[in-house]
Amino acid sequence: MNVSTSALGVRRRKPTTQNIDDEENAATLLLGPEFQLTQLTNSGEEEQLIALNLSEARLLIRAALKERKNKNQANREFEDEDDDNAKEDEISNMDLAGPNSNEIMHKTLNYLSNFSRFKNSSSTETVEKLLNDFNFSTSEPLHPFELAQLGTLECEDAEEAKSLIPSLTNKVSDVQLQTLLTELRKYQTLS
Repeated sequence: MNVSTSALGVRRRKPTTQNIDDEENAATLLLGPEFQLTQLTNSGEEEQLIALNLSEARLLIRAALKERKNKNQANREFEDEDDDNAKEDEISNMDLAGPNSNEIMHKTLNYLSNFSRFKNSSSTETVEKLLNDFNFSTSEPLHPFELAQLGTLECEDAEEAKSLIPSLTNKVSDVQLQTLLTELRKYQTLS
């Protein structure tokens, strides 16, 4: 058996242990610095944190790829915007990303297509408005990450939502949360 001699006599550092109660207390959001509510832009200006649910991420990536594809096809005639929106879901991920795109782009697009709840832009915009209105009606403002999770997860009832997003427990009543979940379900795209 070959054993590296450089590893002999080297003691490994033990990971720092946190208080077990801190690890199990999920009612408090303990997110890293990338999730602070106020972010610094590249130009040094402060900006509010934006968190996207999967449906919003899907629409943004598809719009960016569609714009890139249109720029690459300068000879193509431009269709009017209504036709573009009608055809948006008909364009496959492979066609949109292009044959020369990498595997990660294809996997990302497929993941977003499979798991996004709201497939068209009108329902996604309506859901964003619902979530923002809901945030203003709560006793304590929700973190953008919590709002994004509410827009992504398909929770059946308030109890399930609070078990998946434990930080909602002290911020939102079950009645408010159940009303929101019922409204979100109306705009969900089944496909």
